[in-house]
Amino acid sequence: MTEFNAQQELAFIKKIMNDSRKILIDDGKGFIFWGILVTIGLLLTYLAILGKWKASMGLMWPGLITFGWIYTIVTEIRRERKRRTKTFAGKIMGGLWFSVGISATILGFVGTYTGAYHGVHISPLISIVLGIGYLLSGLLYGKTWISMLSIGWWAGAILMLFMQNVETILVMIGMMLFFQIIPGFILYKEFKNGTRAIV
Repeated sequence: MTEFNAQQELAFIKKIMNDSRKILIDDGKGFIFWGILVTIGLLLTYLAILGKWKASMGLMWPGLITFGWIYTIVTEIRRERKRRTKTFAGKIMGGLWFSVGISATILGFVGTYTGAYHGVHISPLISIVLGIGYLLSGLLYGKTWISMLSIGWWAGAILMLFMQNVETILVMIGMMLFFQIIPGFILYKEFKNGTRAIV
């Protein structure tokens, strides 16, 4: 491949991304939904540990996450039917958050089931993955503030890895509120006030 051809291909990709970004916007509902769902699960887990009734919580997380995935898949199928424009950036965004979700699910269930790590490590590990998702989402949206949320996720992950106790759950609840739920509402407000179409 010649340097000229490589430059042409890069220019083409850049044009696709710029064109996609013009109509790419998230309504924030996914961030809000998952943020609230996980926060409920974390809060119930923390209360269960304090109350020493963990035995009755065995199906709580599988139930919450299964419900979350079913809701997300049904919502995305409905959105896909309504979509008038499909963009390259939109496909990347969908693939990105699908990958983040699958990774978080594996980290949340398989790692502790196999004994690869203790339950207190779930939140920091998932936070690291979420940091990647937010960094790349911000780049795709062209919104620096979304990318900057990744710093919060990674800083929180480092803090929780040093803590390694039940209080990591409280840290994760705070992170869900400030780095996921509130940003989700900001995106929703921008979506309602904006003129760009959702993809």
